[in-house]
Amino acid sequence: MTNAMPKRQEIDVQLTWDTDILFPTPDNYKENLAAYAKQVTAFESNYKGKLTDKDTIVSALTEYEKIVILDSRLSHYAFLPLEVDKMNTELASLANEYDLVSAKARPQRDFLYSELGQLDEAFLLELKEEQPQWAAFFDAILRDKPHQLHPLQEELLSNFAPTFGQPYNNYGVTKFEDMTFENFEANGETLGNSYVLFENDYELSHDTEIRRNSAAGFYSTLKKYKNTTAATYLSHIKNEQIEARLRGFDNTIDFLLHSQNVSRDLFDRQIDVIMKELAPHMRRYVKLVAKAHGLDKITHADLKISLPSEYNQRITPEESKQFLIDCLGILGEDYVKMIEQSFDERWIDFAQNEGKATGGFCATLYDGPSYILLSWTGLMNEVLVLAHELGHAGHFQLAKKQSVLSYDPSLYFIEAPSTANEVLTCNTLLKNNQDPGFQAYLISELISRTYFHNMVTHLLEAAFQREVYTRLDNEEYLNGDILCQIKLDVIKEFWGKDFEIGDDAGLIWMRQPHYYIGLYPYTYSAGLTIGTAMAKQLEEHPEEVVEKWLETLSLGASLSAQDLAKHAGVDVTTDQPLKETIAYVGSLVDKLETLI
Repeated sequence: MTNAMPKRQEIDVQLTWDTDILFPTPDNYKENLAAYAKQVTAFESNYKGKLTDKDTIVSALTEYEKIVILDSRLSHYAFLPLEVDKMNTELASLANEYDLVSAKARPQRDFLYSELGQLDEAFLLELKEEQPQWAAFFDAILRDKPHQLHPLQEELLSNFAPTFGQPYNNYGVTKFEDMTFENFEANGETLGNSYVLFENDYELSHDTEIRRNSAAGFYSTLKKYKNTTAATYLSHIKNEQIEARLRGFDNTIDFLLHSQNVSRDLFDRQIDVIMKELAPHMRRYVKLVAKAHGLDKITHADLKISLPSEYNQRITPEESKQFLIDCLGILGEDYVKMIEQSFDERWIDFAQNEGKATGGFCATLYDGPSYILLSWTGLMNEVLVLAHELGHAGHFQLAKKQSVLSYDPSLYFIEAPSTANEVLTCNTLLKNNQDPGFQAYLISELISRTYFHNMVTHLLEAAFQREVYTRLDNEEYLNGDILCQIKLDVIKEFWGKDFEIGDDAGLIWMRQPHYYIGLYPYTYSAGLTIGTAMAKQLEEHPEEVVEKWLETLSLGASLSAQDLAKHAGVDVTTDQPLKETIAYVGSLVDKLETLI
């Protein structure tokens, strides 16, 4: 058998991230965890029930910032190693120690929000005016005020927070500990299968037998866990529904959008416009690619492949460093230094190993590195993933100019810097190499990775979410089979009747952990809408735009998502940026037709 996944301990350390930057030893981590517990207890003793005058509030917020920063360092040290080695019981024990302390500490520190929310609005506005470094924090308190519960009820909810997070933990246990995938046959070889191998390699393979046979085996395993995963997901939504009702929201979607400070029309617009107007371009694109591959038919297993090309060569992690510096160097010397630092100080985990989380993410500490998880394949697809995650890293490193309490922008904006990096990388390469074969290859990679992933894969997830939440709020019964049918209907609506979309496609909802982070999936298309506009501006007017864009990223959560976009020169209050993005995808497909 080939392609068996190595154990974590078999991986070259240079391909792994270095979490010892946070704490040099587990013992040092435990010492700081104990100190954190004492710090939070003292915070509660010093300030609970006493947040009535400005001096005390300023003192409390100053101390609270220190608590949040230390908590972030502790939680990242506890959980990042587990993300790359899910079945390591020593790491699980280390994370459990954090969980136990955090469960007790959360209500001891979160009284701050409920007590501030009980204060007079005029008084809070005065504080906002006098303490501009916390203006966004006070804005959030004021925005939440109408939905705030009695302090005792808030404390009870805070105590139950670990329980509310359990469905996501259960999802991970099912996915990484219980699921085992059968080997499959392709081209006379026996190949191993796993989440990482399928999502990062087989699903994108230009070998039709590998692609289709791996998909058949992958989904046959998922199907066995359909009902367990459905029960887990639906219990998570039940938690959200209960809190939405307690806080006086009309429905769960409005409750989840409130935390993003985004109106319902922006959410619906992304889904409705893309489902209607992007779909024809993507159907045309997939047919072009299928024809180039000589496919006898187009199944769901064939949708994500890119054009066959002699340029589709693998590059090493070290080669990707200079590659991305060359492409993103337009963003300035400090941005380039951040990229260099991420490689040189081992912020990035490139390895493919058994028990590692799927996909990619970037997790930034306010007072430390931006850790990036990948499963490196060396293909252009993965290079764009790295450009994407470095976009998050650059964003949050710049946002450190804000208070840690005004640091995290709305999810609606969060994917703009990352997707802008993807488009900017491809635009730079297209500009520098006019060879028709290379142009066709790169346009295909841009569509199949950047636009497919963010505006099709995640958008179809958003359409699925909207239907699920709507039905549950209408008190309809859902189970695994119904969830699969909802997903299948959404996929078929987008792709139309020209493709063979089998029943297995309905199981795709089981692959996405973002369903446990509220309404996250639609924000990828929202971010890419802003990101596409910014990449175009950066290409056409770099001298004028770079400084403005970096300034926007440094604003953190000090502005709403709409105002952040406006500050960068993109007006998302209208559908024009979205329609222009869709038109741009159409123009890429048009150009591709002339090149192949």
